[in-house]
Amino acid sequence: MIRLAALFCGIVCGVGLILSGLFQPAFLQAFVRPAGVWDMTLGLGLLSALVVAILVFALTRRLSGPLLGGEAEHLADKPAWKTGVGGVLFGLGWGLSGYFPLGALVALGFFAPGAAIFLSAVLFGMVAHDVVANGGRLTIEGLRARG
Repeated sequence: MIRLAALFCGIVCGVGLILSGLFQPAFLQAFVRPAGVWDMTLGLGLLSALVVAILVFALTRRLSGPLLGGEAEHLADKPAWKTGVGGVLFGLGWGLSGYFPLGALVALGFFAPGAAIFLSAVLFGMVAHDVVANGGRLTIEGLRARG
């Protein structure tokens, strides 16, 4: 059931990305450059995503565990500064490259060469993080957690 729910969510998200054009770097970069041609569509999309996330967080606080089973990852266990640094890095990467991981996967399906470069950099960063977090060792557990 979990895999079907994940497949459904992935299909809905992918179709939304294709229909909205969010996989196109120029669209994203134009949003973060107010001096250029500014399209409010992305801002409205981000606002609607924020509203949905707030609703989901509010509804899930009352649950004792995930609806479809498994273990829940508790955000309270993570230091706030790590979440903040991760968010800033994500935003900088998104604004500078025009890609974010899921959008780059969609763009890769359209054979966009910049998407392949971006995804290679993301994979390198993930492996580098695991090496640093594990005292200079690359572990199979770290790679499995990513895949």
